[in-house]
Amino acid sequence: MARLYISQHRIDTWSLENRIELEGDTMTLVEPGRAFTIEPAARFLAVSDGSDDPHDLIGKVKSSQELDEMGADHMADSVIYGDTAYEVENGFIGQPLPKDADRGTVEPS
Repeated sequence: MARLYISQHRIDTWSLENRIELEGDTMTLVEPGRAFTIEPAARFLAVSDGSDDPHDLIGKVKSSQELDEMGADHMADSVIYGDTAYEVENGFIGQPLPKDADRGTVEPS
């Protein structure tokens, strides 16, 4: 299973519905019991002033670490990269943990 983006809104909804368990940087889907490490991220939605996207970021997801490495400034629902201001949706990148790690067991090698 590949990495996936999960919006903050989705996390909030799943949490209210008791569909996930959160512990530190691990999110577990109650059904089917899959676990993911999660890290803060932003999904680029649009250039704030409606102009063209000079950095080809619209539709892409960047982790907070990647934004820092790019030299981008992320505040609330916006990111400024170079001279361009973007509207973003905050959320998380989920990296699936191996199924055996979900259960806290290790498969013999």
